Amino acid sequence: MPANATPHASTSATLALGLDEHGATLPATSSLVSAIAELRAGAGERHHALVLIAASVSNAAEIADVHGAHALEVVTAEVARRTLQHGRSRARLLRASPLGGFLAAVVVERDLARARVEELLGDVRRLVPVADDQVWPVVTIGAAECAADDEIWAVIRDVRSAVTAAGREAPGATRWCAASADATASTVPDELQLVRDLALALTDDPDQLLLHYQPVTDLRSGRIVGAEALLRWRHPERGPVSPMVTVEAAERTGLIVPLGRLVLDRALKQATVWMRTIGREFRMHVNVSPLELRDPRYVDRVAAALVESGVPPENLLLEITETALLTDDETRDTLLALRDLGVGLGIDDFGTGYSSIAHLQRLPVDTVKIDRSLICGVAGDSSDFMLTRAVLGLVQTLGVMIVAEGIEHAVEAAHLRSMGCIYGQGYHLGRPVPAEAFLPSEGKGTGRWASASPA
Repeated sequence: MPANATPHASTSATLALGLDEHGATLPATSSLVSAIAELRAGAGERHHALVLIAASVSNAAEIADVHGAHALEVVTAEVARRTLQHGRSRARLLRASPLGGFLAAVVVERDLARARVEELLGDVRRLVPVADDQVWPVVTIGAAECAADDEIWAVIRDVRSAVTAAGREAPGATRWCAASADATASTVPDELQLVRDLALALTDDPDQLLLHYQPVTDLRSGRIVGAEALLRWRHPERGPVSPMVTVEAAERTGLIVPLGRLVLDRALKQATVWMRTIGREFRMHVNVSPLELRDPRYVDRVAAALVESGVPPENLLLEITETALLTDDETRDTLLALRDLGVGLGIDDFGTGYSSIAHLQRLPVDTVKIDRSLICGVAGDSSDFMLTRAVLGLVQTLGVMIVAEGIEHAVEAAHLRSMGCIYGQGYHLGRPVPAEAFLPSEGKGTGRWASASPA
């Protein structure tokens, strides 16, 4: 078959059934290691190297959605065929899936191993004819040389881990495993265990998941007017797990919905306590993942949580990133429904994304939280001072509540106050602490009533 020919349906079906290009059955799981060992021994006798390649068509779902499942089989078969029939390398198919992936072994000159494999992959990454159309397969690769003293099962594990990691971080790239691939090898299993542990924490041991609270302060009087609820995970063996790692793992696996529900429920329960202590104007700030906003049941869950806690909707502020606000109509409909519910909506970390003032006017938000990157230079650089003042002036024209985040020094608070910024948050005003340490009367916490008062 010519290199640019369209594979027949029989080729696709052959791969789907686990057959190689000659119709021979692919090695079963029990004999896979033996097959690779045999190939490696033969390569070594000719002073060649054996390279294992795990390939994945990263846009497989899109191809199947647009062109159908059979088209995905055709694309997968063609990518595999190109690998097997590349003129300057000898390859054998070890595993194949009609869902867009395969495992292959390639025999190449030892001194040119990487160059030959990259040349092969360049030939693989070409348009594939599908019916009356063409498809660009986003072929992501994990690759590793299988040296004579390597454990074959470990190399298989490494290339599979590498293609998984590459598919998540850089679809369409090639990730080579180092000769000693302990770090790569441990990445995917470790992530799998992390997700398992998070699921167990949510279902069986929720006490591992804690909330710390950082005060939001009136810069004029120093009075606390709100708090941002911040997730903390105290793993019994790993110790503290980064909130970013926790949230990213939850978003990748569907755990973000129960995790977000836990955070919201606990934050509202705590808000009822502080509304009695601090006053009815107290507002609880809770971060929301863009994935939660795409859940059609999210608004109903927020409404139910408010009813259960007894917190009025206006005492809850849901913080959303700029990126989430620039997405789709479904997200916008959710935001409008939340606004109609009476819940406050705020843009978090404003200045780190792509929102313009004109875009803000079209969004149903009542609060803008200015990122520290826009205020950190106000005390030491006149141009930064003028930039911050200009940004604040423009945002103030929208009639929204402005909160300056990341205030770490008294002079920053003073400058922001002079610019008309009323509310602030940051280490100078109070670090995130457990609920019992939030107010002075409740312990030696960093939440303060008058930390921002003029000197």
